Amino acid sequence: MMNWSLAVILKARTARMTLLLGALVAPAALGAQRCRGCVPEDTMPRTHIVPGFGVRFGAPQKASVALGVVLGEDWQTNGHDHSRNVGLIAEPGLSGGRASLAYVYHGYGSFGSGFAIGPSVLRTWRDPWWAKENVTYVGGDIILWPIVFVGPRVGVFRSVGGNSSGSLKRWLVTFDFGFGL
Repeated sequence: MMNWSLAVILKARTARMTLLLGALVAPAALGAQRCRGCVPEDTMPRTHIVPGFGVRFGAPQKASVALGVVLGEDWQTNGHDHSRNVGLIAEPGLSGGRASLAYVYHGYGSFGSGFAIGPSVLRTWRDPWWAKENVTYVGGDIILWPIVFVGPRVGVFRSVGGNSSGSLKRWLVTFDFGFGL
C-alpha cells in the first residue's frame, strides 16, 4: 500500500512541475512568434572582411577562378538586408588573367541577388576567345546576380601599351557566366 501512495505522490509532483514549466516557457515561445515589424531592427552596421571566390566561363578567358578579399559592412533597414563592400580580386584563367577592384552590393535576405561593378585589367594568353594573345586591356565590367550569386558579367576594355598595333582591335567586349565574383 505504501508503494502505491508513493507513486501517486510522485505523479502529482511531476504533473505540477510540468504545468509550472509550461507556464514559464509558453510566454517566451509566444514572444518568439512575433511579427518581423514588431521587433526592433538591427540598424547598426557590422564590419567584415571575408574571402571572395568565383568560377566563371566565357570570353576571352574561357574558364577562370577568382580569388580575393571583400571588405565591407552589412545592416538592416525597413526589414531588408543591405551591404556596402569593396572587393580586390585576382582571376587567373585558361586564356587570360584579370585583376579587379569592385564595389559589391548584395543582399543575403534577397536570396543572394545583387551586383558588382568596377575597373579591371585583363591580360590574354594561349588562344583567348574574341581577342589576340599577349595583349593587355584596361576597362570595366559589371556582374549581375539575379539569384544565389549566379549570373552574367559584361565588360568593355581598351588595349594599352606597345602591344596595340594597327592590325589589332583596340576595343574588346567580354562576356562570361558563373558563380560568385
